[in-house]
Amino acid sequence: MTTARKAPWVSLGAFFHAPLLALLCGLLLALPAAADCVLGDADERVALDRVLDGDTLVLRDGRHLRLIGVNTPELAKRGRAAQPLAREAREFTRQFLTGGEITIAYDRDRHDRYGRLLAHVYNHRGDSLEAALLTAGLAFHIAIAPNLTLAECLAQREQSARRRGLGVWAPGVWPLKRAADVRPGDGGFVLLRGTVREVDRNRYLWLELDGPVALRLPLTDAAGTGDFGQLRWRNWQGAQIEVKGWLVDRGEKYSSRFPQNKRWFIAVDSPLTLSISRN
Repeated sequence: MTTARKAPWVSLGAFFHAPLLALLCGLLLALPAAADCVLGDADERVALDRVLDGDTLVLRDGRHLRLIGVNTPELAKRGRAAQPLAREAREFTRQFLTGGEITIAYDRDRHDRYGRLLAHVYNHRGDSLEAALLTAGLAFHIAIAPNLTLAECLAQREQSARRRGLGVWAPGVWPLKRAADVRPGDGGFVLLRGTVREVDRNRYLWLELDGPVALRLPLTDAAGTGDFGQLRWRNWQGAQIEVKGWLVDRGEKYSSRFPQNKRWFIAVDSPLTLSISRN
């Protein structure tokens, strides 16, 4: 069950390029909580050791925790520059969680493939960190099965920020990748747009876009992948799609072995990470 507290927000897009991160976070945190997406009672009360980035925490007992439902911009690492608003997202998380013990609530899966804890995080006031990041425009909503319990609530918070042009949704802040422009070396989290050229079905529904990219959708809900409903059987040809997710490069050897398949793909576990339109 989700609960929400609505309050007016002012546009802070202009502040996201200011050098004073403390001032930025102070302005954001001075506003009433825009919304909470709450998953029942807390499973644990935990102490925070440090914030690695906007969506990853280290708890005092040594556990690493990855937030469910959001992806914040990446900090600089391995020779790559920081993505837009990465430092702002980390500082926002630090400030949001100061002042006391935090609580966490689990969804269906408690760990990711890296062994990190997966949880929804709330500060000492009971406010949702994920909802706050999304409402401030400092994160993208993601939906990875089977942890989809709060997906609809979190998607609404992202839409609120997008309508207001906040953070990553401010004009010119976050790059939109076009499927036709994907090249070797591309990968990682993207906001991608393309046009469906072909559709294939095996264990999954594959939407082949213009360019070397396909979207992989589930054919059944047996794994708790969310309700795609009639989206599985619609007439996809010619549809324009914007999608958020991780662009996976299967490599040149895969392309040589299976030239009929697209080299890159994005796994889509929920229709809430897609937007669909026609020319």
